[in-house]
Amino acid sequence: MVCMEQENRKKLMALVGEQIKIEKDHVEHLTELEKKMRYAAAKLLVLEMKLDSEKHADILTAIIKTLEGIPNNETLWEYELESYIDPEIVKRELEVHAKMENDVLAHIEKEFAHTTDEGLKLLLQNIEADKKKHQKMLETILHNLYKISP
Repeated sequence: MVCMEQENRKKLMALVGEQIKIEKDHVEHLTELEKKMRYAAAKLLVLEMKLDSEKHADILTAIIKTLEGIPNNETLWEYELESYIDPEIVKRELEVHAKMENDVLAHIEKEFAHTTDEGLKLLLQNIEADKKKHQKMLETILHNLYKISP
């Protein structure tokens, strides 16, 4: 069983490594494409895609580094990092950040009310979608963290 898990882990890490290269290739391509954009909205949307690809490559790199340190029989939610901070302090910090995300969403609504520019609205909608995704991520962290920890 452990051999199969090790084999799957190796295959997964190789696939993630390939995806990192793909994301970095996207960054290079989008950097060149951004220089060719004639309209501000198009240039800003290409920039957003480029930054997303950079972020994806960074996350994937962190995934590989993390997987290298985790025993094959543990999931990411089961693997404990060496540092320790009181879970209640962490929970409060996560809740503070969730409120910060909500505040940004309210701010974006005000920005929507002050523009009719469709390009700007699209950019703001993309930021709003990211903020909503962040809210779901925080909910998932809080749910899983306190399902596992006391």
